[in-house]
Formats: sequence, structure tokens, C-alpha cells
Amino acid sequence: MLKLVGQLINIVDKSKYKKEDGLEVDVKAKLQILVETIRANGTKIKELHTISIPDTRIMLYRDKINKEVSVDVGIISKQYSFYGV
Repeated sequence: MLKLVGQLINIVDKSKYKKEDGLEVDVKAKLQILVETIRANGTKIKELHTISIPDTRIMLYRDKINKEVSVDVGIISKQYSFYGV
């Protein structure tokens, strides 16, 4: 398992999405985490990652806005996107 460590900027609550055919689909809650990355030339950049997280774990982060958090994540896709576990 990997850990994503950074500053928790925002929590996007779970919601519902209405498809074109009228079917409602649940959308997971998401965390927005600002991560500082050091490039090969030594410069530092900040990257914002928006990761989905299981509903059962969202309460762990409610009181951590603007604080450093560590989230267990997995990677999907060739380039990478994080999702909370």
C-alpha cells in the first residue's frame, strides 16, 4: 500500500449524479490534498490531488482541514490517479 502525504485543502461530500437517461448514481466523497513534489532539477512544485475515499473513512478527516494528513492510496492508470482506501 502507498501513502499520500500532504495538506488537506478540502473535502467534497458524497453526492448523487443524474445521468442523461435519468438514472441517479452515487458519487463517493473526495479529499483534495496539496502535495509538495521535488523535481529532478531540485525545484519544488505543489500538486493538488483529488482522491475518492470510502464513506466509512471520511469522518477520519473532517477535523483535519489545513493540516498534514497521510492517506493510504492505490494507483490506477498508466499516468496515475490516487484513490483512498
